[in-house]
Amino acid sequence: MKYVAGLLFSLLLPIISLAEPVEQIRYFQTDARYNYRIELLQLVLDKTRDEFGSAVLQAETFNMSHGRGELSLENGLIDVAFFATNKTREQRFRAIKYPILQGILGYRILLVHKGRQADFAGIKSLEQLANDFIGGFGTHWADMAILEDNQLKIITNPLYPNLFAMLDANRFDYFPRGINEIWQEAKQLGESYRNIVIEQTLAFYYPYPVYFFVTRDNTRLAKRIRLGLEQALKDGSLKELFLKYHLQDIQRSRLHQRRILLLENNQLPLDSPKPDSQWWLKLVKNVR
Repeated sequence: MKYVAGLLFSLLLPIISLAEPVEQIRYFQTDARYNYRIELLQLVLDKTRDEFGSAVLQAETFNMSHGRGELSLENGLIDVAFFATNKTREQRFRAIKYPILQGILGYRILLVHKGRQADFAGIKSLEQLANDFIGGFGTHWADMAILEDNQLKIITNPLYPNLFAMLDANRFDYFPRGINEIWQEAKQLGESYRNIVIEQTLAFYYPYPVYFFVTRDNTRLAKRIRLGLEQALKDGSLKELFLKYHLQDIQRSRLHQRRILLLENNQLPLDSPKPDSQWWLKLVKNVR
C-alpha cells in the first residue's frame, strides 16, 4: 500500500510542479530603446530561478511618462524600473547599484535639424553650445538637471514622442541621445520626420550610470536582481548580451572621430560605482 501511495505521489509531482505559482514582475518602460534592459532583467530572473522560483516579466502597456512611472513604482503599481541614477531617486527607491549599461548612456550624440549641420560643426566648446543653441529634453529625465547645471538652455516636454515633432518643427536646435538609442530612433523616424538627422562632429560625455530600481521595502527582489547580475557578469552572459544590442551602435558612433564636450554631473551620489566602459570603448578604435 505504501508503495502504491508513493508511486501515485511521484506521478503527481510534475502536476504539482506545474501548479506552482509564477511570480509576475511588473514594469512600465516598453519602448524599443529599453529592449536590452528588459532582456537583461529576464536573464537575471532566469539565473536566480533555483533560489527564488520562476518569474516572468509583465509589461504595463498604457503609455506612461517617467514621472508617472516613478509614482507607480513608489505606490507599488509596478515592481521594477530601469533608471539613470541621481540623489533623489536613490532616496525614494532601492537601487541595485550595478551600472547595467556599462556607461554607454553617458556618451551622447545629437539629433539636429538637417539644415543646421554646418552650424554644429563649428562648435569648439561647451560654452559656445550653451550661448548659441537651445536643446530639447524630457521633463522628468534624470539628466535634465545635469544639462541645467552645465548652463545649457533647454526646452522640455514630458512625452518622449513629442520631442521629435518639436525638433522637426525647429522648436529647438538639438536633442542629445545616447549612442545606444539614437540609431534605432533615427531609423524609426523614417517618413514621419524627414528634417531630423544625426549630427556628425560632436558628442557629450557625463557620468550617468543606469540601475535597476525597486521599492524601498522590496529587499527580496533587490537581492534577486543583485545575485542574478553577479552571476551574469561572472559567466560572461551580461557582456555578451550588451554587445548583442550595442556593438553596432558603438562602432558607427565613431566617438574617436568626434569632438567630445565634457559635462559635470553634480547629481551623482558620491558612492556611485564607476562604470567599466574601457572594454567596449576599445572596440571603437578598430573602426576606420
